[in-house]
Amino acid sequence: MALFIGVDDTDSATGMCTTYLLTELIRELDFPVLLGFPRLVRLNPNIPWKTRGNGALSMAIIGERSDAVPIGMIGGRRVMSSETPSSEAPCQEEVLEAASRVVERLAAFHDANTNPAVVVSKLRPDGQIYWKAVRELVSDDMALHFLSEAGGIYRKWKSGRGIIGATASISWVPRDRSYEIISYRQRERWGTAREVNAADSAKLSALFPSTFSNYDPVNRHSCIAPASPCPVLFGIRGNDPSVLESAMESVGSEPRDRWLIFETNQGTDDHITTPDGGLELFKSYFIRGTVAGMPRTTEGGHVFLELTTSHGAITCAAFEETKEFRNTVKQLIPGDIIDVWGSMKQGKIGITFNLEKMAVRALAKKLVKESNPSCPECGRRMHSAGSGAWYRCRACGTRSTESVFREEERTVSPGLYSVAASSRRHLSRPPEREAVYVAGGSR
Repeated sequence: MALFIGVDDTDSATGMCTTYLLTELIRELDFPVLLGFPRLVRLNPNIPWKTRGNGALSMAIIGERSDAVPIGMIGGRRVMSSETPSSEAPCQEEVLEAASRVVERLAAFHDANTNPAVVVSKLRPDGQIYWKAVRELVSDDMALHFLSEAGGIYRKWKSGRGIIGATASISWVPRDRSYEIISYRQRERWGTAREVNAADSAKLSALFPSTFSNYDPVNRHSCIAPASPCPVLFGIRGNDPSVLESAMESVGSEPRDRWLIFETNQGTDDHITTPDGGLELFKSYFIRGTVAGMPRTTEGGHVFLELTTSHGAITCAAFEETKEFRNTVKQLIPGDIIDVWGSMKQGKIGITFNLEKMAVRALAKKLVKESNPSCPECGRRMHSAGSGAWYRCRACGTRSTESVFREEERTVSPGLYSVAASSRRHLSRPPEREAVYVAGGSR
């Protein structure tokens, strides 16, 4: 047996972190054995009212197990985990009370957009609520329906919107997963400049090939440390949890207060779906289309591209934040066939499809005018009769509409292209996690 605990919407843009709050809940519960890893579950990245990465947290706790292994350290004590449920689980009501005390002590209640909730259930709610929450807009009532069906209990504060993420996080049954080891700052350092060795983060992928999204070499940016004043020191993501503690130890930094390994849906593309009709705002899609016009660059360095698809015409956007990815978009021409991953968003210029990555499938021929045609009668070079008109031979009066073109070599190749690592969404599957791109669509 196990008892599932979910918590969400306790942080704000100016502080706190729900992952840290979960470590405090482990402490409050006197270090129970966890079933597997605690979970960091990212939800729909297009939600207008999200705080930072829109992550919800959960864990399953069990009774004592002799086969438990360490997956973290808090206050000098090991956090232990087993893959085998125990014969009994802690009391549901007592755990809810303990979780409530932690939320009331640590949540950023001062922020108008912080609306916490805690759920505790003996069963996982139906996984449908996860797939809805990671891809759509979900109501509180829908989340409560799924939680009630599983026999879960809850407590919420203010509007209690966190009930959605808290329920979705415990319902997640992974079809793909990754892991992240998160280390935390000492309390007295919160809000000050972080001391994390960027050069060490640049070496992580070579030293630990199963890790990903560590460093952006083009923009010389370390991707493991956040910029916000939250309690997190840095986090390293990877496919193999067994190497993450060693990876963490390889990074020079200020002293760590604690650390914990999470199972996550980061880098899975779980938010991406294939449209079954028209495209809707706040949803993320995989779409195939044909380039319908030359890319255009606007003030600020944003690049826009018109695409014809079976779902209608869309305007793809590669904003300045995507960095060098824009250079690939600029090289496309009408007739190119591409696959795009991204989201429908309403912005200042209207509705755009904001690109996360793109696969060039087939390239159109790029023909460049080389010269005016030669007269088919006398062989002399013909001359234009005006813009958009025919060509005329001045010697014999013969007319022609055919210019002489040559095919120019393209500067872009078929393949998969992603936005810069420093601007990549948490959920977006990075190149390091992509299988070899196979013609036929998204894997």
